[in-house]
Amino acid sequence: SLSDSPTELYKAYLLKFLDSYSYFSFSIIFTLFLSEDFGFSDVAAGSIYGAWGALVTVYGLVSGVMVDNMGVAMSLKVGFALSLLSRISIFFTNSKTVLLWNVCLLLPMGNCLGIPVL
Repeated sequence: SLSDSPTELYKAYLLKFLDSYSYFSFSIIFTLFLSEDFGFSDVAAGSIYGAWGALVTVYGLVSGVMVDNMGVAMSLKVGFALSLLSRISIFFTNSKTVLLWNVCLLLPMGNCLGIPVL
């Protein structure tokens, strides 16, 4: 039964919930954020959103070997750190260049090391 489960299981469920919540919250508002705050057209914002989603998948396929070598615990720590760093950077930047570097490099790498690993 669940009451006999180790505390690590509850920690894993909590991490899964928090990472999924942040991923899906970001994906819901991302195109509006790009349009309203950075002045991208709807088509450009949708293209960036699509590239971000595709890069999460591509990085996930490529990083599988890296996850196996690092182990699940280290992969989660690195993934969550990258995601946090990227989200903080996106929050504080006014530069489209910094935004696109984060959206195309750090954030998808952090996402692929977080949700799929659990």
